[in-house]
Formats: sequence, C-alpha cells, structure tokens
Amino acid sequence: MIDWTAVDTVLLDMDGTLLDLHFDNYFWLTHLPKRYAEFHGLDPLHAQNELGRLIASYEGTLQWYCLDHWSELVRMDIPALKREIQHKIQLRPHAETFCVFFARSAKK
Repeated sequence: MIDWTAVDTVLLDMDGTLLDLHFDNYFWLTHLPKRYAEFHGLDPLHAQNELGRLIASYEGTLQWYCLDHWSELVRMDIPALKREIQHKIQLRPHAETFCVFFARSAKK
C-alpha cells in the first residue's frame, strides 16, 4: 500500500482521470463538427470527415492539446465553443473525494 503522506507530488491528467470523457468526446465528435459545418457553410458529413482527418493528423503532438492551435487551424474560437457546452462537464465518480483527501494530506 502506498504511504500517501510520504508523497510530495501527484500529477494527474484531468480528462478521463478527474473529468468524465463525455464532454471531450461530445465536443470533438459532435459539437465542433456541427458548428464547423455551420460556420464554414459545409455539409455536416463533409465537415465531420475534414475535422476527423485534422484531428488524426495531430494525435500524439503538443499541438493536440493547444486550444490556440485548434482555433487558428479551424478559424473558430475553440474556447468559446467549449463554453457553449460547459454544462456537460462532469467529475468522474470519487474524483472530488480523491482531491479533498490529497488537499488535506498536503496540509499535514
């Protein structure tokens, strides 16, 4: 068993660890393609295919994580589009309990 009181630093990837992946999946696979098609006057299926190719081409790179990069690439305000569906952001089960435990442990 890990003695968490002896641990100085814990790094966590938020997406899928603390936050449910539903938000990200919905954004990249549904919301962005819909809004991209509307903004650029494209057929929804064409927009989805075009974005799918772009997304695949940046997997595993630092740009993958950069909202400024995506905003420039698709010529849309990605943070604003994410805010449109922010109500879909949900914590994973027990994530809050986990974070509270570490916050209390760090104070000791």
